[in-house]
Amino acid sequence: MKVKIYDTHVNTKDDYYHFDVVVIDKTQEEVEEYAKAYLIEIGVEFINITQNRCLFCHEEVAEESILKEIENKGYYIIPMQGCLK
Repeated sequence: MKVKIYDTHVNTKDDYYHFDVVVIDKTQEEVEEYAKAYLIEIGVEFINITQNRCLFCHEEVAEESILKEIENKGYYIIPMQGCLK
């Protein structure tokens, strides 16, 4: 099954976070809410966010484990810079 990948960048006054939000079929607003939920999950306080970008990047076929996570949670995160792995 194909999933949509949203390239997400968040700057706070102290840190930088780069991660992908993976979804099956969601709106930009829903994806941004998932990005916020992930940031809360890793302990980032929104009061410190100075810049945020979450844009559709591409589609690709997902592995079964990713699809299961999306089925359970609504989204899957691929952590990159500054994120918990």
